[in-house]
Amino acid sequence: MTADRAIGMAAFRRILGQFATGVTVITVQHDGRTHGMTANTFTSVSLDPPLVLFCVARTARMTAFVVDAEGFAVNILADNQQEASRHFAGSRKDEAPSAVRLHPGPVAPLLEGSLASLSCATEAVYEGGDHLIVLGRVIELHEGTRASPLVFFRSRYCDVLEGEMAPVEPGELWSNDAIQVYHAEWTEGDDSSFADEPLAPW
Repeated sequence: MTADRAIGMAAFRRILGQFATGVTVITVQHDGRTHGMTANTFTSVSLDPPLVLFCVARTARMTAFVVDAEGFAVNILADNQQEASRHFAGSRKDEAPSAVRLHPGPVAPLLEGSLASLSCATEAVYEGGDHLIVLGRVIELHEGTRASPLVFFRSRYCDVLEGEMAPVEPGELWSNDAIQVYHAEWTEGDDSSFADEPLAPW
């Protein structure tokens, strides 16, 4: 039995559901047609050059659009955009609700009311099992509304509750110019000290 077959699909999906994510709507435009898809398979890849990616199922209608379009837009949803998220996920078969308003962007439409949007030129498309991995180079940033994010956890939408903030430890303060994510790494049995080494920027 291969390692792949030893992992049940239902269990795999359940475990992946433990990872809370934001929610985005990916939009594309090609040959005068516009298409959108709700996705939480979005992540940053590189700061220099600025690269991001998202994954799309081979069977999704988005696949036919994204392989031919010159680029796409990533719209990061706010917590009051559940209706828009459901619409672009295909659970609303009627016309787009009034909450869904698209505006022209450099390569694809931008969704009004989003926390932020990124316009991207398609850099490459890779095979990834039953999905395609779409890599994009960010060509323009769009500031959006100031609100809490729409969060997806255990197959449900969730709210972010802003309680008491944890104290900031020395070296952990994040800034827009140098977001510190990766701290010194650790290996069992390694007694070397990283205290004097600078944190690696994300």
